[in-house]
Formats: sequence, structure tokens, C-alpha cells
Amino acid sequence: MVEVRKLTGAIGAEIREVDLSTELPPSTVEAIRTALNENYVVFFRDQKPLSEEEHMRVGRYFGTLDISEIQPKPSANREVLWMEATYAQGRGAEYWHRDRTYLEAPPMGSILQCMVRPEVGGDTCWASSVAAYDALSEPIRRLIDGLSALHSIRPLAARSQDVRDTLGEKLHTWPSAVHPLVEVHPESGVKALNVNANWTTEIVGVSQEESRMLLDFLLEHVKRPEFHVRFHWNVGDVAFWDNRTALHCAIADFTTRRVMKRVALVGHPPKGPREAKAA
Repeated sequence: MVEVRKLTGAIGAEIREVDLSTELPPSTVEAIRTALNENYVVFFRDQKPLSEEEHMRVGRYFGTLDISEIQPKPSANREVLWMEATYAQGRGAEYWHRDRTYLEAPPMGSILQCMVRPEVGGDTCWASSVAAYDALSEPIRRLIDGLSALHSIRPLAARSQDVRDTLGEKLHTWPSAVHPLVEVHPESGVKALNVNANWTTEIVGVSQEESRMLLDFLLEHVKRPEFHVRFHWNVGDVAFWDNRTALHCAIADFTTRRVMKRVALVGHPPKGPREAKAA
């Protein structure tokens, strides 16, 4: 029987009695999906290091596998992303972000496994963008429900040599995307604040001064600790998060080797409150 144990009042749960290296029955898959919708990120401790094929099989239980345009360490299976580092500063992961919201259809979620843990540090934090939205005053919620923001890869590329090296000349023609400032989850119907420090560049339809003031406030707002869960990795541990309801950041405090392996799931263009109501 699947056991789900909440870790904080806002986000995060640990799922026990599941071995991800084996084939999962439909009831277990559904229990994991329900826990993810309720907790936004779920963790599996004491897992065996998954082969790429096993990792992809886990992902396919929950959707179609995504292929990232940024491949720091190319794999024979392009659906599997390997991330290896001996430091985190300047790579972009240390900022609160959703994954790849510069795309018209950002990933629905990601499943990440720790393959090599640094000697000290290297935790990852997640923040509930649902709790962040709910904590805003009603007048601010009404304001941002009708607004959209521009998301672009260029700000991170300006900070990250990895991104510049990977994209090369494609960086100059890479498209941006406009997404609602508040996203309605297609399954649960909850509203989530859709801003992040890596990709969100401006709020559209307002002046530059108004955009900067409101965006700065919202980006600072999501940093409040009551929205967060912090996860200390052991080798084999797995995290599965919903990219529509959770932001994350890697704590940039390690100076020895850290290797993570990830698959992501194809998503759909976000819908705001007005679009979701019309649908």
C-alpha cells in the first residue's frame, strides 16, 4: 500500500512503499498522481539508481517524455538529461524558477534522481506557487488574474556560459512566450502564481515602471519560507514535481561533484483564469 507523508503545511510529501525500478500497477500510478496534485512535489527515498530505460519508464506513466533543447551532457537517450557540476553559482539553477517557461508549452513536470551527492550541501528547495498566490491580498489577486508576462531565455543566457555554449547562434533567434501571470491547473483547478527569476522579464500591457515594481514584488514574495520545502539528497533519492504549481532552486553551497539525472514531461500552454473559465 502506498504511504504518503506530508512534509510541510504548504508543499511536499514523501511517498513510501514504492520501488520505482519495478513496473508500477495502475493503482500506484494513480496514487502518485493524486499525491502530486495535492502536494506539488513528491519524494521517494532509498531508491536504486535507475537505468535510463527505467527512468524513462517511470516518466511515461505520467505523460509523454520531453526532449530539452539544452543538453549539457548529451545521452544516447535524448529524453534523459544528465546534470553534472562541482559548483552551482552562475548556472541559473540557484534562482527560484520554473523549468523553461520561455517555451509556448513548458514542461508539465520533472522526475529527478540523485546519482552522485556532493560531500557537503547541494540541497534543492521547492516553493508552492499556489500558496504564494493564495497569500496575496484579494485586490492584488484580482489585478494579476487578468495580466500576462513575457518569458525569455535571454536573461539566463546572459548569466550562464552553459546556455550560451549549448544554444550557440540559435540563441539570437530563440522565441519568447507570453503566459498568464496566474495559471489555472488543468486537473485540480487551483490557481498558481506564474513568475520566476530566470525567465520572466516583464509584465505586458503596463508601463515599464509598473511592470518592474509589480514583478520585483512578486519575485520577492515567492521567497517567503512558509511556501517552501527543502530536500537533502541521498544517492538514489527521487523528486517528482509539478512544474505548473512549484518553483525550485538548487542551493549553491557545494564544491564537490554533484550528478543528477532527469526526465521531463511534455506540457501544454498555460491557461489563465479567464481562459479556464471560458473553456
